[in-house]
Amino acid sequence: MSDRTSPPGRSGYPRRLRIAALVLPSLLIAGLVALDYFLVERLFPVGVSHLVTLVIGVAGVLAFSTAVFNQLSALQARDRANTQQLRVIAEELELKRKQLQAVNAAGLALTSELDRDAVLQRVADQARLVANAKYAALGVFDEEGVVETFTTSGISPEERARIGPLPRGRGLLGHLQHERRPIRLRDLHAHPSSVGFPKDHPPMTSFIGTPILLRGEPLGNLYLTEKQGAPEFTDADQEALETLAAQAAIAIENARLYEQIERVSVVEERHRIRMDLHDGVMQSLYGVGLLLEDVAERLQEEPEDSKATLGRAVDRLNAAIADLRGYVLGLRPIQASDQPLPESLALLADQARSNALIDVDVDIAPEAASRLDRARREAAYYIAADALGNIARHARARHASVRLFGNDGTVVLQITDDGVGFDFETSTTGHGLHNMRERAFAVGATLQVHSTPGAGARVRLELPAAPASAK
Repeated sequence: MSDRTSPPGRSGYPRRLRIAALVLPSLLIAGLVALDYFLVERLFPVGVSHLVTLVIGVAGVLAFSTAVFNQLSALQARDRANTQQLRVIAEELELKRKQLQAVNAAGLALTSELDRDAVLQRVADQARLVANAKYAALGVFDEEGVVETFTTSGISPEERARIGPLPRGRGLLGHLQHERRPIRLRDLHAHPSSVGFPKDHPPMTSFIGTPILLRGEPLGNLYLTEKQGAPEFTDADQEALETLAAQAAIAIENARLYEQIERVSVVEERHRIRMDLHDGVMQSLYGVGLLLEDVAERLQEEPEDSKATLGRAVDRLNAAIADLRGYVLGLRPIQASDQPLPESLALLADQARSNALIDVDVDIAPEAASRLDRARREAAYYIAADALGNIARHARARHASVRLFGNDGTVVLQITDDGVGFDFETSTTGHGLHNMRERAFAVGATLQVHSTPGAGARVRLELPAAPASAK
């Protein structure tokens, strides 16, 4: 290994310089002594010879010192250059650290945001901070590749309004959309695809843009302009922006999925309300209707009984109004399904007796009822309510029965009537049967409906039961 690359010692100077500092003065002194003894004393008188030796020695010391000082100056210049280079590297590393920290903070912030507009605005704001840009914009495409939304950062709402309508994806922005790879420019106006800006658009020169891709498909583009403190964006800016774009793609997709889930939730909630209204309020109103029909038939012959029946109808109508009011206020009314099945099914039977004037037998095995969890207990209640409601409305039955019993690891709910029956193949589109099927499916139960015209009907629900010890 050469002296140039040798490691410095404790003094901080190269080994060659340290050796020369020790050896050369010794050689100079020895040379002067030898020169004086062997040559100068023979050529000049004694006094003159010493003077000549002194002059030669001083000249040698000066030459040696000059060489040493030149070497030291070169070392100092190299040290200053190395220090400056290290300072630049340290500044770049610090900038890189801040960018990575900002990108990480942006990623954490994006994952916590689910509102789509808020996600887009946060991406634009974070991108501007990450790359130290004056302006940022985020364009999102629709399914046909047309700019659907254009979110800006660094521009006031008044400036944004003066600029005019959304970009159409032409010029440099359209070029980036089709290229699907980052573009970094010192002067965006020098690019062949540049078409300039609208009248009230702020001036912009330096530019960097990157696509936002999800599984290879473009969701939009992220643009930055006007690098602050430098004439153009750097490789580090581009790397940080690409990382942020990858995080933004996931955040935008999450926001889209959340919007879809919200729409599905609204539909499901509407469906649930429809089912609950059908099972509760609508059946109560139908029962009131039957009572009023009965009052109308007996009003002349039995005025007192009709008056009492009319009072019960008014009470039931008020209860139905209270339930509807609860739904309007966003409150789900307390249903009999919240009670134990022996009580809630008995209550349904009482309502059928008073509303439809049907004789209803109830046989509930408490042990079997206790082996149903809340969801299955609620399903059994509502299916029984639907079945009895169908009997009251359509069967013209005189007698019905409600049974709940255990059977080989299942709990069976069976409801029968002696009414006119129906053709099952042509009667499966009503809300009652549809609701019963959906409720059974939701809790893993099996629903069987059997009927023939003129022979009544039977509804059999088989529910998975919890172990006898798990009550």
